[in-house]
Amino acid sequence: MTTVDVLPLAKHDARGLVGFYLAFGVSLAGFVLGSNVLGLAGVMRLRHRFFLLIGTSAAIGAVGALVVGPVLGAAPAPLVPLIFVLALLAIATAFTTKLLGALLGPIGLPVTTLLLLTVGNATSGAVIGADLLPSGARAVSALLPPGAAVRGIADLSYYNGSHLGGPVLTLAAWATLAGILLSLRPRLIRRRAAVA
Repeated sequence: MTTVDVLPLAKHDARGLVGFYLAFGVSLAGFVLGSNVLGLAGVMRLRHRFFLLIGTSAAIGAVGALVVGPVLGAAPAPLVPLIFVLALLAIATAFTTKLLGALLGPIGLPVTTLLLLTVGNATSGAVIGADLLPSGARAVSALLPPGAAVRGIADLSYYNGSHLGGPVLTLAAWATLAGILLSLRPRLIRRRAAVA
């Protein structure tokens, strides 16, 4: 009997773990970005903080994609779509970090750490296939940004982006919802102050 690997892993990713490390690194960078921007509330206007979050997230996505793609040759994904997915992951993580930090105060960053970095990466399905995760972990795997990004990276790398819609929608939903809630927060605070 002869076996043929129709979709072999990249030469420099013999264990198929580049998606996990890439998603974790970009998530961590987005988390650090969001937590640092929290401290700029008294210094920068909200829209300038949004521009900073979006611009830096795009740079994080570009650097991550360039390093694992052309530089290391560890991810055979096309460069531009990979940059897009990684930038969306960084934006979703940064906006969510800023939102939870603004809403929950000092406990917001530990909550974000648990939700996105710990649970998100542990359930991403990159180290062990998502189908092999316990049922609870499997249920949240594709709904959290790291899991969505891992699926997007794998899909771009080995399946010509044929199922990229789901991961992109998940990442965009996290970024959009967090951005909307952040933009509404100052109005709600002003309204409460006017009532009081």
